[in-house]
Amino acid sequence: MLPVVEPTAQAQPAASTPLKSQEHAGRVAPEPPKEILGNTVDEHWRNTCGAVPTRSSLTKGGLPFGFIVSPFAAPDDSNRWLRKAAERCQSCGAVRNLYIAVESNTGRWACNFCGAINKSEDLKGRDAIESCRELRDAVIEYVEPTVGSISTQVKRKVTMLVIDTAMRQKDLDELQDSLLKALSVLDKNEEIGFITFDAVVKVYDLSKQECATAFILPGTRSPSQYDLNMLGNTGAVFAAPLHACFNTISSIIRSLKTPVRDGKRVRARSRCVGPAVEAAVAIVASLHGNSFHANADDGISPQGGKGHVSLVLGGPPTIGPGSEDFEVEASTEAAGMSPSEQQATEYFGKVGHRTRLLGISTDVLVVSMLSIGVQKLQAMTMTCGGEVVNHLHFGEAFESDLVNGMYRTGGRTSGVVDIHASACVEVLRIIGPLIDPATRQEEEMAEDLPNLAISPSVEGRSSYTVIYSLKEDVHDQYIYFQVVTAHSTHNDERVLRTSTMRIPVTDNTANLLHAVDVAASAVVLAKEAVAEVKDGSSSLEDVKAQLNQRVQTIAQTWSDQVKVTIGGRMSTFPAQLQGLPKYLFFAQNGPLLGSILNSEDDANVLRRIFLKSNLEDSLRILSPQLFSCTLNEQNVLQFEELPVEDTSLLPDRIVFMDHHTQVFVWSGSQVSGVEFEPVRQTLLSNIKGRRWHPDRSRQGSPAEKVRSHGQRFLLAVASEASYRNVIKKKTRKS
Repeated sequence: MLPVVEPTAQAQPAASTPLKSQEHAGRVAPEPPKEILGNTVDEHWRNTCGAVPTRSSLTKGGLPFGFIVSPFAAPDDSNRWLRKAAERCQSCGAVRNLYIAVESNTGRWACNFCGAINKSEDLKGRDAIESCRELRDAVIEYVEPTVGSISTQVKRKVTMLVIDTAMRQKDLDELQDSLLKALSVLDKNEEIGFITFDAVVKVYDLSKQECATAFILPGTRSPSQYDLNMLGNTGAVFAAPLHACFNTISSIIRSLKTPVRDGKRVRARSRCVGPAVEAAVAIVASLHGNSFHANADDGISPQGGKGHVSLVLGGPPTIGPGSEDFEVEASTEAAGMSPSEQQATEYFGKVGHRTRLLGISTDVLVVSMLSIGVQKLQAMTMTCGGEVVNHLHFGEAFESDLVNGMYRTGGRTSGVVDIHASACVEVLRIIGPLIDPATRQEEEMAEDLPNLAISPSVEGRSSYTVIYSLKEDVHDQYIYFQVVTAHSTHNDERVLRTSTMRIPVTDNTANLLHAVDVAASAVVLAKEAVAEVKDGSSSLEDVKAQLNQRVQTIAQTWSDQVKVTIGGRMSTFPAQLQGLPKYLFFAQNGPLLGSILNSEDDANVLRRIFLKSNLEDSLRILSPQLFSCTLNEQNVLQFEELPVEDTSLLPDRIVFMDHHTQVFVWSGSQVSGVEFEPVRQTLLSNIKGRRWHPDRSRQGSPAEKVRSHGQRFLLAVASEASYRNVIKKKTRKS
């Protein structure tokens, strides 16, 4: 037998694990040793339920079984790293962890996932086992030792600004002010390039300080290799450090004008988005010695962080690759995605794929009240690790998103996520900012690790939601999960992070229900529904009906009480889960699945943010927080959280609602005068500084938009009784 080595945090020692070995068949099992001290908690991991049932059928009883994990949330800290290669099970590929069974005299250990026997020389002897950190802590970070010194040279990263000039002159004037403000706060060593587009693509030479000089590329087709060679042979400078080209870029920005001859409506103006993005990516790639047209499909995994493209868009693509036929689109809008939109989506998906292979990310900042078809642009940004962010106008939020997009990953790139689970567990779905392996190297890795996926962007606030069920009844005391991630740091060190969790198995229904995390369960259910809408596998009506059915199934499966009504016998909802229907009501009637957002673009952007957000951010989107604000005797703002159902605008208070991407502020009738303007300004300052909630002190993306209206949202998420109450109070106040 191999004695189990587990943490001392447990009250009783773990049982020994028998192994079928002829060599040890006749031996008497030794007494289990005392457990080694250890930290079994991962603060970035949240289970929907702290236990699982012994019967597999109960995992299909409506309750979601899964977890939400944010493996990149902790900043890189070299003091925590183990500078050695991770030891893996030779059978299933899981990393050696604190829950394995170890035979101290031989160094053999049994994998807690598949039961296979492995051998490690560094586990021979009790002292060696007790000094092994992998056998004490649930979270371990490895860095493979490098030959020679670690590179401290800062990698060259180029940011290309790609600006749509086919907008109203008034909007273009506001854009100029916002761009200049954003550039003024950037690191002066940041390397910047500048491209504009309307009917053609204009690539600016930053070495010409006396006047704005640009080279023209056609907007009706993708740039050819000949076009790119011509640009390279001009001797022009297409990217330069900001301290060297700030004055040149500033003069270029001030000189921007809308096309004189394009008198069409803003939506229909000539706008060659695809060729402009391709040109920007090709220029960044050429600065790193790569060709945009090189065949990289069969190559190794791309090294990210080489460049970033920030696309500012004021309308939909209308000419060139990726454009749509709006006359056909209008006639087929009711039937769903038009053929031209399908072609545009496929085109932008291919651009995003090639962009990722070149190690470049692309953000799209849409500033328009028009519908531009965000979904096709998301096909590009999701693949290469970028984002699409919607704005109604230029201003502080736009400037913040433009700057934050350049530093969003903190220099971390090339993310990989892998999930391991016990043999009795079936991983049904992984939701998050992930894509399938694409290169030969990634596909070879996926052959051995079936749950492996690629994370194009390595962001601290990104999370991955894992949903699972049981294949068969469980007879063990625990089931195990392990999340293994890898990413590259700013100086090209490869960090592998492992987090191993075990969940107890119980046959007691009451204990199981008490172990349910209602908030995490609600977020997982909502993410599952939103993901089905986002990928087009189900309609809004279908997922709403499915959520209603889940509530009924939970009541029928888990309730031990029956209520007799006129319509017949009805299972009551378990008291331990009373908050769950409220969350699901918000999901169905809020902006995720409801009709609050008139624009499908806004809904698509919010759904994308929700699917990739961690638990705290997801809860704010799903069930917004409502706060009241008053001044105490020391003129200090006091915040009090209110239930969302209480939508009263208290006459002596300022009320604001935190919806993660937007913050709505209202003033009561007794605090709406000019004398209270300093109070409101102080409140706005607190909101912008995220000083009303501990979790809001961290920088978010996208930046919150502060607005003074949102009654429609409150009325939509309120219950019918609250709705009538709000109407009465609004009528009485007016």
